[in-house]
Amino acid sequence: MKRFQHQQQKAITVRFTISDYLKIEQEAERIGSNLANVLRQSWSAYNNKNQFKRDLKHLENNLLRQTFEVCCAVQGLNPIERKEALDELTTRLNGDAQ
Repeated sequence: MKRFQHQQQKAITVRFTISDYLKIEQEAERIGSNLANVLRQSWSAYNNKNQFKRDLKHLENNLLRQTFEVCCAVQGLNPIERKEALDELTTRLNGDAQ
C-alpha cells in the first residue's frame, strides 16, 4: 500500500466475455455514461449491499437482545435464572437443542 500513498486513483484492467461486455456497454448507453462509470457504480452497489447485510445482522442482534431482556423482566427472572435462560437460548439458536 505504501507505493500508492500519494496516488488518488489507480486503474484496473479486466476481461469480460463478449456477452457481458455488450451488456455493460448497453447499460452505459442506457444511462448516458461510459463503461468505467458503470463498473464504478457496480463496485459501489456491491459495497453498499455488504454494508446493508452487516447493518441488518447488527439490528437482528440488537432486537434479539432487547426481546430477551423484555422476556426476562416480564418473567421476573433473577440473575441466576437469567443466566440459565441465556445459556438455553444460545444453545437453541446454535442448533444444539435436542
